[in-house]
Amino acid sequence: MLLHGLGSSESCWDAFAAHRPPDLDLWTAGLPWRAGGPFAIPERDESAWITEAIARVPGGVDVVVAHSYATVLLLALLADAAAGGADPREELGIRGAVLVSPFFRQRPEDFSWAELPGFLDRLRLGAEDGIRLMARKPLDRDLRTEMAEHACAQLGPHWVVRYLHAYLHTPFLPVELVGLPVHVVVGDRDPIAPPAEGEILAARLGNASIDRIDDCGHTPMAERPERFSLTVRQFLTTLPAGHPPAAVN
Repeated sequence: MLLHGLGSSESCWDAFAAHRPPDLDLWTAGLPWRAGGPFAIPERDESAWITEAIARVPGGVDVVVAHSYATVLLLALLADAAAGGADPREELGIRGAVLVSPFFRQRPEDFSWAELPGFLDRLRLGAEDGIRLMARKPLDRDLRTEMAEHACAQLGPHWVVRYLHAYLHTPFLPVELVGLPVHVVVGDRDPIAPPAEGEILAARLGNASIDRIDDCGHTPMAERPERFSLTVRQFLTTLPAGHPPAAVN
């Protein structure tokens, strides 16, 4: 199951799908935080959408791969389940998770008032990076910047609220209780989700590995799809056998 990030869409996985490991069934979820999705601040726990998406897959889901904003929601789902004494493998029926370009900080004081404008800049960078990757031909930098600003204006302030609410919650997640196998993937040049945060998260998780992809930014599955496919395939080989392949993709 592939979960896209904030203001993104299922198409962010297209390059990975083209290079996916043989015999791997992929499912994508169009989630409320997608580009063109609802503007209102969510009235329900965002992580509940992940549970619902997993439940809709015939035959079940073995591994959930989440990108950026979705990594925080998936992490909250796993950590909260573990804190409540539940086993995510039993609750969700999954055997492992891959967190791509996650946001994570250990302490509430790691956030400061002074960096708030920088968070807005990160979101603009994310929008511009997405435009660059999805464009069929190279675009002038000024044009990309203008398009990114327009995209952010369309998404509105609710986008920022969702992002900050999830990010600010990460220091309170009991991630060390998560025993599910987790593989963290970061790009060494990610200007949006600092790679060091992914490394800290991997060290805090109870059963985690990490892969730092060289010459890569915030979207390894689109920027380095063959390399990303390799790291996913290697992680899958470490997991025990799970569900039989689904008949419908």
